Formats: sequence, C-alpha cells, structure tokens
Amino acid sequence: MSGYLCLDARNRYVLTGGAPLLVSRPHGGEAVRIDAETWAVRVGPGFIDHQAEEFGGEIADGLEFIGNPKLARAAAILRHRDNFRFDPADGTPLTYDEDGVVARGGATKLLFPRIDPAVIGIVELAGENQILLGRNVHHDFFSLIAGYVDPGESLEQAFAREVMEETGRRAEKIQYWGSQPWPPSGSLMIGFHATTTDIEATAPTDGELAEIIWAGPSDIAKLPLPSAGSIAHHMITDWLGRH
Repeated sequence: MSGYLCLDARNRYVLTGGAPLLVSRPHGGEAVRIDAETWAVRVGPGFIDHQAEEFGGEIADGLEFIGNPKLARAAAILRHRDNFRFDPADGTPLTYDEDGVVARGGATKLLFPRIDPAVIGIVELAGENQILLGRNVHHDFFSLIAGYVDPGESLEQAFAREVMEETGRRAEKIQYWGSQPWPPSGSLMIGFHATTTDIEATAPTDGELAEIIWAGPSDIAKLPLPSAGSIAHHMITDWLGRH
C-alpha cells in the first residue's frame, strides 16, 4: 500500500480490487503522512464519486475503515487537521511538521492530535442470561451503554457513572474488555464488562435513552443492532457467542 489515499468529509473512500484506491499524486488539500509509503488527503464534495467512476471502483462507507489501522489513522489525522487550525494559546495559525501531524503555533508549544476517551460496555444481569441494551433518542437501533470520560475520572468510574446516569442501574465487577479507535468523533472507545443486580432502575435517568431493555440471545437476534464494524457490535456478538 503506497501512494495517496483520498477521503471526503464523510470519510468515504474508493475500493478497487478489495483494497483502498491509492493515486500517484495528491488531490484536494494538504497531504498528511500515514506511514513511510502512504499519505492521506481530504477531498471536496463529489470527488469520491468521480474517482469511483474513473477507476471503476466502489465507494466504501466511512465506518468500514475501523478495522484497518492505516485507514483509521488517516481519518483521525485528517479530522484533527480539519478542526484545529489555530493555536489555542494565542490564536495564531498552526504550522504542521512535514508529516502533517504535530503542529506548532505562535506560543511555540507542540500540539498533538486530540483523542477523547469514551467508555462502552456489556452490563449483564447477575445470575441471568441477559444484558442491558438501550435505544438512543436519535437512533433506531439498540446498543450498549456508552459515554465520554469526565476530567478526574478513571475509566471504571466513568463507565459506572454512565450506566447509572443512563439506566439508573449500579454497575459492579467492572472489567476491561478491549478498545477501538473511533476516528469520526476523535474518540478512543474503551470496552468493559460489568454485572448488576438491579433489574429495575434505582435512580432517575438523564433521558438520553428512549428505551431500555433486558435482552437475552433470542431477543437480540430480533433487534436492530449497531453497525458491524463498531465495538458495540463486536461486544454484543462476542457475548452471544459465549451464551
């Protein structure tokens, strides 16, 4: 894999022969280095559609890069470049190094791409073959409980808080499961497994979830779930595989 990878604002790119299309010269904005042989460039509206037609490829949805470290890195760094153009200390324009990753402003302090940690996880009802799922007010599928880490929190504290705020349940025996970068929002998703004895909510919720349910394997098979590339989908299917 060598050359220039083009992604639009929705992180769409072109696949040819089952691999991301790389071109011999950059298009659009400034190129950022992904590795020794690969650069990434943000392109304007319609460019990906034109590129797919020109090279006879297919357009890949932005979420499909999650399992590919190079593509995920490209999406994350380009997002950082899109959002951070000025030094937060003095407002001067940022100048990026030759790789297009690390920046320096008028305050001369090095600025690295921002990563926002978020927690997500399985909450299993103790002694039962059921997990807690919620449907966000803005979505039409059921997923796991998730949220961003607050300043001063440990990851475990953040997950326990999110479970309580969103579902009114107390999360116990919180254990690390795994992680996944989520470049569309600049996040790093950290997955956990926990248990609870609270069948019903023990406290008021924040209203973020329109519906909260306990679901077993037979229930989950009938529910709309998160996209296949997401850590939520991986965690749910992993739990199903063990039950």
